[in-house]
Amino acid sequence: MGTSSIYKGPIDNNPLLPEGFNPNERDGDEEQQGKEPLAPWKTAKNSMSQYINESHSNRGRVLRSYTKALGGASNAASTARSGIKSAVNLGRFLSSISSEGLENTLQRLSVNFKGKGVEELFSTLVNVLVPESNLKEDAIARKASIDALSQLYEFVEQNDMDIKSLESLNQEFFDTVMATFISSFIFERLLNDLESRFEQYASDTDLAIEKESEVKEYIIQHTGVKLREIDFKNIDYNQSSIEDVFEDIYKECYEVLEDYL
Repeated sequence: MGTSSIYKGPIDNNPLLPEGFNPNERDGDEEQQGKEPLAPWKTAKNSMSQYINESHSNRGRVLRSYTKALGGASNAASTARSGIKSAVNLGRFLSSISSEGLENTLQRLSVNFKGKGVEELFSTLVNVLVPESNLKEDAIARKASIDALSQLYEFVEQNDMDIKSLESLNQEFFDTVMATFISSFIFERLLNDLESRFEQYASDTDLAIEKESEVKEYIIQHTGVKLREIDFKNIDYNQSSIEDVFEDIYKECYEVLEDYL
């Protein structure tokens, strides 16, 4: 697996370790007591490298060090601007379908749905919810939107490919789609920041995919503790403070990941 041109992720402003540090050295917080602390991003990358090459199997440690590298839960949430905006767009879209109907919603979004198949329509919706952009975070939000819209597509499939079945989306499914977007965004953001670890320390593609899946599942399980408490369907997506509402949701998710003991 080549590494010459891959994105190596964020770096510390004042790195305390040389670039060639040994990723097999132990780095957990409990193992650093009495030692000079590692720089946050080096700690996160080191922990992920160890997890991938199976020097340790503690996903909680990986997510804790990563959240700390982002500046803690509050900063991780406040800097997730594309994740916040795209989650609001998705929630507003689903809420509008429930209250105004599918056709009115698509017309308001200037989406030409006449003569389009369901698959083509969903591809168009990705561009509407997260417009094309060269920014890395927007690309992350697009991937999360695809994950969320894939669930909606499956819902339509289960209803004989009737796109208007989305108008009857129940509370549980609405909440599930929104939770999927948020947990997926958090995972895709991590993957973007630490992808060089997978490239460098996974012995083959299958192992990289396996480790990615394990980390994603951990994020889904642990953020789900908070996300299941939220009534996404009944949020007022047109309130002036809606982005603050979602920043708080992201903060609570990152707090779960940061508070691993």
